[in-house]
Amino acid sequence: MSTGKIDPQFDPRRFVKTPVGWYALTREPYDLGPFPTKPEAFTALNAHIRLHAGLNRRNPDDRFTGFSVHDAGTCAKNNCGRCAEALEFPVVPAIA
Repeated sequence: MSTGKIDPQFDPRRFVKTPVGWYALTREPYDLGPFPTKPEAFTALNAHIRLHAGLNRRNPDDRFTGFSVHDAGTCAKNNCGRCAEALEFPVVPAIA
């Protein structure tokens, strides 16, 4: 029976295709990747979740479902999938 909740491992928003490969997004100060294929990123995320099982005290119902803007210039992650994704888009000068 489906509860309507998305299992974090299967949430498509956790996977990002970038010019350098696939990333699995995490809450830690690093994302997993890049991987040549999405199934490899999926496998790495499953292993990551098993490794951290029981360590995360967050309520699984407290999930961000809104809109966010990622600033690669101020990102604190060491290996960020969103920053790698930004490589795909050309830099457009701001209109003054």
